[in-house]
Amino acid sequence: MKPGNTILVIDDTPENLAVLFDVLAEEGFEVLVVESGEIALERMGVLQPDLILLDVRLPGLDGIEICRRLKADPDYAEVPVIILTALNETEDTIAGFSAGAVDYLCKPVEPQEVLIRVRTQLKIRQLHQALEERNRALSVEIRRRRAAERQIEQTLDLGIMVVSASGKVEFATKRAWDLLGRFHPEATFGLPDSVAAWLEARTGKELRVRRPEGVLIIRIQAGTTPGESRLLRIEENIALHDPLPLEQLGLTHREAEVLYWIAQGKSSPEIAAILDSALNTVKKHAQNIYHKLGVDNRTAAALRAVEILQSGDGGAEGP
Repeated sequence: MKPGNTILVIDDTPENLAVLFDVLAEEGFEVLVVESGEIALERMGVLQPDLILLDVRLPGLDGIEICRRLKADPDYAEVPVIILTALNETEDTIAGFSAGAVDYLCKPVEPQEVLIRVRTQLKIRQLHQALEERNRALSVEIRRRRAAERQIEQTLDLGIMVVSASGKVEFATKRAWDLLGRFHPEATFGLPDSVAAWLEARTGKELRVRRPEGVLIIRIQAGTTPGESRLLRIEENIALHDPLPLEQLGLTHREAEVLYWIAQGKSSPEIAAILDSALNTVKKHAQNIYHKLGVDNRTAAALRAVEILQSGDGGAEGP
């Protein structure tokens, strides 16, 4: 049996049943016949029709009441019902539509009209079912994506933000928003003006915002071509642990960062991973640091760094 191919006829008139059965069966429909509305309601779970042809004038429960009960049952409410009425019985037609019928046929029925109306309603139902299925699939996908985004936003420790070329925040982790809010309390929505201006001007891959309590560092990780979105990494350094004071030793900013992590006991491979730099580059920076400080090894360089960091000289200042 093909899906959408089962027609249930509820009628107690043999002549009508014979005509409807013949015309529908000849067109390949599976035709089920029930002569009582009560029996039809009892057996709906077994019959499972795709469309119902329902005579209004039936003994016992009439067609209007049967239609009303079908539409009140969520299992069968979506099954289209075409009512069969006597010619010029306008009241029956109006009552049928009020009860939930989708169309009507006047008796005696015309075979070609029956086929046209049945096919039309089955096609409408198929389209409706396909649309509902698409909507359900889309709703599931939307819920899945929103759940994933919320999970990322809540659990990701890194401050990550994606900003469109026009300056609109497309995605941000909770950590990123928290850091921006702490250093820019005046910005309640979107990017702070100073950050937006820096991105617009493209004056470097890193922006530092200094406050007495620390330093906010915003780096462009990806997206340097005009017109494309940019991936930002947002971090903070507590003032005491900001590498900036180490620059007073005559070091470049990157050398100061390397020295800071040397003072924290990090190995060269660890520093390379932290700074997203090549291992050979870190080693070269270390050699430059030793030369500038006039020391021979990591331990001596680390001691010089600790002296500066603990003294607080040259710490971060507010803008």
